[in-house]
Amino acid sequence: MNRLNLILFLLVALMSLAVVNAQHRSRVLFMDLQKEHDYALQLHNDWNELQIQQGSLTSSKRIEEGAIRELQMHSPLPSKVKLIISSAQGAS
Repeated sequence: MNRLNLILFLLVALMSLAVVNAQHRSRVLFMDLQKEHDYALQLHNDWNELQIQQGSLTSSKRIEEGAIRELQMHSPLPSKVKLIISSAQGAS
């Protein structure tokens, strides 16, 4: 009976160590999951900010102002504009 008690005690001790190990691993994995979730949220916020920046940088008013200021471009005079109508457009 003494030998059986020793074996059972060792089994209980090993099982309790296994439970402690599993709980620790679970906590570590949960912390890693939280870090990845925070990182994903940060990436989402960065993406939204970049979308807003892209929208403001590609607005036609901003492009026109940049063309005038940096490239000294201007709209042509109406007398210099020629409208060309292709005969291929009418033939469908």
